[in-house]
Amino acid sequence: MMATPTFFLGFESSTFFYYFIRIVVAIVLLIFAYYFGEFVAKAINKAARVSGKNLKAPNTTRTLVKSLFIFGVIMVIIGEFNIDLWPLLTSLGVAGIIMGLALQTPLSNFFSGLMVIITDAVNEGDAIDINGMSGTVREVRFNHTIIDTWDGKRIHIPNSAVWSSNVVKYWPKLSRRIDMPIGVPYALSPEKMEIIPKLLKKVLDEESLVYKGLLVEDDPSSTVSNYVTFDGFGNSSVNFSVHFWVLRSDYFDAQIAIGLDIFREFTKNNISIPYNQLDVHLDGRINLGSPS
Repeated sequence: MMATPTFFLGFESSTFFYYFIRIVVAIVLLIFAYYFGEFVAKAINKAARVSGKNLKAPNTTRTLVKSLFIFGVIMVIIGEFNIDLWPLLTSLGVAGIIMGLALQTPLSNFFSGLMVIITDAVNEGDAIDINGMSGTVREVRFNHTIIDTWDGKRIHIPNSAVWSSNVVKYWPKLSRRIDMPIGVPYALSPEKMEIIPKLLKKVLDEESLVYKGLLVEDDPSSTVSNYVTFDGFGNSSVNFSVHFWVLRSDYFDAQIAIGLDIFREFTKNNISIPYNQLDVHLDGRINLGSPS
C-alpha cells in the first residue's frame, strides 16, 4: 500500500486532502487524455494526407484514438488508488443485477459497435440503407452509427440495430449500374423497330458519362458491360431497357445525359415516345337526348 504523506507544501495533510489531490489530478489527466487523443488523431490524419493516402475513416479513427488514451489513463488511476475491482463487483449483489439489466442495451450497442468497426461492415463515406434509413455514413462510434441523410438530416442508429440488420451498400465498388426503361410505339414499321436496339447501343457507346472501365481495380476480367435488352410488349408500347454503369460522381448527370441523348436520337429518326392510351369502343347507339 502507498504510504499516506504527513506533510505537503508545509501543511499537515489529512486523508481527505491526500485523496482530494489525487482526484483532481485524475480529472486533469482524463481531460488531458481526451484532448491529447484529439491532437494525435489530427496528426495521424494530417500525416496520411501528406503521404498522399487519406484515411478511410478519419472520424472513427479519432474516436478510437481518444478512447485508447482515456482507457489508458483510467487504468493508471485505478492502479494509483490501489482499487481492486473484483471485491467491488462481487459485493454489488442485487444492485449489480439491476445495473446489469440497466446497462444491457448500452453494452449490446458497445460490443456491436466493436464488431462493426472490426469487420468493416460499415465504413465512413458509405452510401447505405439500414431498415429504410438511407444516407452517407458520417462516423461509426462505439454505441451509434451516425448517418447524414440525403435531405440533410442526421440519424444516430444504435449499433445493435446496425449489426443485426440487413445493410444495403449503394456503392460497394467503383461504379454502379443503372437500368432505364424505354418504350416505343406499336405504330413503327418492323424495319424501324429493328434499329431501336442499335440506336440505344449507339447512345451508350458515345456518351462520355457512361463508365466503360473496370469494376474492380487491377482486375481486367471485371470490365463492365453496357447493353440493351428487350423487355416485352406493354399495354401502350414495345418496351426496351438500357443498362449502363456510372461512377458515383456522375450518377445524376449520367441519367440526364442518357435521357436527352435518347430523345435526340429518336427525334432525328422520327420515333415518338408513347404515353399510356385507352381505346374505348362503344357498341350500339348513344342516345344524346331529344332535340328541344
